[in-house]
Amino acid sequence: MLQLLLFLVVLAPAPLLAIVVLTVRLRDAVRQGGAGALAARTRAASRDSIGRPVWPGLIAVAAAAGVLTAGLERAYLATVTYGPRWGFDMALLAIMLGLLAAVGCAALAGLAAAAVARARGFGAGTVAGLLTLVAVAVGTASAHLPLRAAYLAEPDRFPIVANLADGDLLIPFEVFLGALIWALPWPVLGAALGSRTETAGRRHGVRDVWQLLLDLATADLPESRSAWGAALRSELAAIDPPAERRGFALGGVWTALRYGQPPGAWARAAGVAVVVAAGSFAASRWSLEHGRGGVLGFWMAVPSVLLLAVALTTAWRNRSFGSGLRAGALAGLAALVAVLAVGIPEAVVWANEQAGYLSTGDAVPPTWQSAVLDVLRPEFLVGMIAFWTMGAVGGAALGTALGRLRADNPHHATTKAR
Repeated sequence: MLQLLLFLVVLAPAPLLAIVVLTVRLRDAVRQGGAGALAARTRAASRDSIGRPVWPGLIAVAAAAGVLTAGLERAYLATVTYGPRWGFDMALLAIMLGLLAAVGCAALAGLAAAAVARARGFGAGTVAGLLTLVAVAVGTASAHLPLRAAYLAEPDRFPIVANLADGDLLIPFEVFLGALIWALPWPVLGAALGSRTETAGRRHGVRDVWQLLLDLATADLPESRSAWGAALRSELAAIDPPAERRGFALGGVWTALRYGQPPGAWARAAGVAVVVAAGSFAASRWSLEHGRGGVLGFWMAVPSVLLLAVALTTAWRNRSFGSGLRAGALAGLAALVAVLAVGIPEAVVWANEQAGYLSTGDAVPPTWQSAVLDVLRPEFLVGMIAFWTMGAVGGAALGTALGRLRADNPHHATTKAR
């Protein structure tokens, strides 16, 4: 049941929302100019998506992905057998880090899509974001596949890990490539968040990268700060010296990013902490009493649902993806504190009851210290953070879309005016 809940919360919102966004955009394009206009727009978007400076950036992304993959694979092979000595499963940690890296690639693709869409429109931004993911996959595969072939040809030359079957040594890097599928909706969502509204067929120009950075940082501010963001952009437009433009833009970006939490974020974070702490305690005692397999599934699934709800409601109220993401991050930190605050003493209880480790219920801890360290295992913590992040960003995107739909609803606007 928890696995189904985790699947629905983490995986469903982003692709469903991306499908809706694409459907609406395609429908509007067909209504405005028919199928011929849609084909023309598609060709223009494909052409604009690889114009300078996008294609040099794609080459740089592919090269960086290849170099980083090669370095990480060497580090992994050099340390994978040290896991038992260090007290954790190195292969499992690498898998969880791969999931987290896929989240980072989704953010990169979404940011690239938003940047290109800001300058060249939604279609070009979407294609550029998708090409960014392709560049990551190509770079990673170019470094991984030769190593994979060498491993299959001569496995005796590689480390032997007891809990990995034949051929599974390099599975963390293949999990990463598979997890990139989760990132596919984010170019669409990033382009939708970053694109400007075009007026009378005119496209808004982008003067330089400093204007683009400030535009992206201030484009999705809460309503109470939108006028401030517009004033920053106007002031930058009046500055000509390149050094002054750079300094002003970077200062504005930093101020926008570190702007305080939206109203109610601390109260929501406290509520998440209470629910996660109480739920962890109840799940621990119930599992202990009924001889079940620990509470790791609870830690993965339930906070993901809560963070999705927090990010969704905050983004919906503020019609701001950034607000939802900041509120979700604060609630995630509170959830992590709650997990550790309850998990550490409960791990000692499980050790004293000779029931096994709190996380999975496997084996029997030889000491209470080892039981506590099991709660702090990096592969578990990184895995929780990865799934929680997926839930929070999906909720923020969904809440932003619903909030903007509510704002665009004439009935809602009339009611609000009354």
